[in-house]
Amino acid sequence: MPVANLHVLTGHPRENLKSWIRETSHALSEILAAPMDRLEVWVTEIDPELWGICGDPASEVLAHTPRHEAEMPFIRMILMEGRTVEQLHRVIAELTAITARLMEVDAERIRVHIEHAHPDRWGIGGVPASIRRAAELAARRNNG
Repeated sequence: MPVANLHVLTGHPRENLKSWIRETSHALSEILAAPMDRLEVWVTEIDPELWGICGDPASEVLAHTPRHEAEMPFIRMILMEGRTVEQLHRVIAELTAITARLMEVDAERIRVHIEHAHPDRWGIGGVPASIRRAAELAARRNNG
């Protein structure tokens, strides 16, 4: 169920963006023990004229500041409640490192926000995750 929306200014090489999706997905799967088929990761590219940095549109800031010094990638994630603090901290550190390397930006410029979803407030295929999860656990018990 983990989802991550990776926000960045338009203009990065397409291969870097695709690698960002792959590496973020693999990190989330490994850290959270989440099956790959339950992950959703996507990139949102923002027009520099429509993203404010330092109080001005990024297009104006980039006219006098190198991109790697000005850009502030933002990662917004939603995870089901119940992850440990250690997992959350590791996700923040790993995704920051991946982003810094692939987007060629200083890690200090990267922001990560993790929101928690309550299982009764997250639907999968029209069924609350609390019910879907209970059914999966019961099926595992019956098959095990």
